[in-house]
Amino acid sequence: MIAPFLRERRRRTTEAWGLTDEVVLVPAGQPVPVPGRDFPYPFRVHPDHRWLADQDGPGAVLVYDAAADMWELFAPRPDVDDRIWHAADTEAAGRPLAELDDWLAARHDRTVHRIADDSHPGQPLSEAVVELRLVKDPEELHRMRRAAAATAAGFEVLYHTARPGVTEHELAADVEAAFLKGGAERTAYDSIVASGPNAAVLHFHPTGRHLQAGEWLLVDAGAEVEGYACDVTRTVTVGSEPSPFQRAVWDIVTDAQRTAVAECRPGEEYRELHIRTAVRMAAGLVEIGLLRGEPAELVAAGAMALFFPHGVGHLIGLAVHDPGGYAAGRERSSHPGLRFLRTDRPLREGMVVTIEPGIYMIEALLTDPEQRARFADDVDWAMVDEHLGAGGVRIEDTVLVTAEGGDALTEAIPKLAALPG
Repeated sequence: MIAPFLRERRRRTTEAWGLTDEVVLVPAGQPVPVPGRDFPYPFRVHPDHRWLADQDGPGAVLVYDAAADMWELFAPRPDVDDRIWHAADTEAAGRPLAELDDWLAARHDRTVHRIADDSHPGQPLSEAVVELRLVKDPEELHRMRRAAAATAAGFEVLYHTARPGVTEHELAADVEAAFLKGGAERTAYDSIVASGPNAAVLHFHPTGRHLQAGEWLLVDAGAEVEGYACDVTRTVTVGSEPSPFQRAVWDIVTDAQRTAVAECRPGEEYRELHIRTAVRMAAGLVEIGLLRGEPAELVAAGAMALFFPHGVGHLIGLAVHDPGGYAAGRERSSHPGLRFLRTDRPLREGMVVTIEPGIYMIEALLTDPEQRARFADDVDWAMVDEHLGAGGVRIEDTVLVTAEGGDALTEAIPKLAALPG
């Protein structure tokens, strides 16, 4: 017996496909070997297969026979050597994978479609599954709330262990261990633990750098539970209270983030949410003197993108960056403030997104002579030079879209400006 939530997903999928005689294959994918090592790269099942089969083992293939309106799972069976070295000796779901060839041979005169195959993107059947995955069902939300709880356990440990002298590597290890102890199977993505100037690198891999008193520490990390991701960022100063500049920037980002979370309602255009958030943060930077001019014009001209170059967030679920971010017919903009926007579509009740504005002192942008010439009158460059190397602030929550506004699944993780000690 398959679970009711899985039966309903398959029913909705076959209804969306509208097939009559075709066969559809939904493979899980294969592990990728690492030369010279006993284990392959960590395997991640294709999300479409996980959504329709609710299993995460490599090599399996879910099939659909439209003529019979029937789904079946074919999964590998370990041989003796596999059981000695790698595979648990447990009963596998579905039929043996070795029977798939005969199953297909019996349907040799039928059209066969293959989805969950990134070498053939853009197929209508795949796009239909992407659309169905946009709104999360109750089982998905249950797993995402568990992922949020495991993530909260990691940040609780972080807040107790982050102090001057600790390395980024040590903090990453502490946070990720707490995720696992809190019920996660793994991290949802490579953890970002960035101190001082490293906090201005958007996707920074932790190093052996020691935290310094009085600098920003940015941690972007999330747990994964039964395939479902959580994504959280917090930024704090460590070892002292923040400087006036640090506190002002932290307040600007945090206030803009909380407002954007509240605006995550059905019908809200995510692109407009991003632009409004950028304008709010630009207004804050004008107030402290880093930018000069009218906030909306600074955003339109691209000046704000010097400090906020990425999008306000993305879809999240079975992948930390779930597919379907751009609605049909919409294309990515070349505008500096929009070119990294991952989502451009109206929100729907039941979607889950991240909201993650940030302000950064990115040397690659802020020392560029062309940018300095272009925005000579819009930016206080002396103030920029004073704070180059400070890093950056990002605040992020995983947010469920509801009729009343965003429900931050990760709201229990405190937003702290500083960790004295």
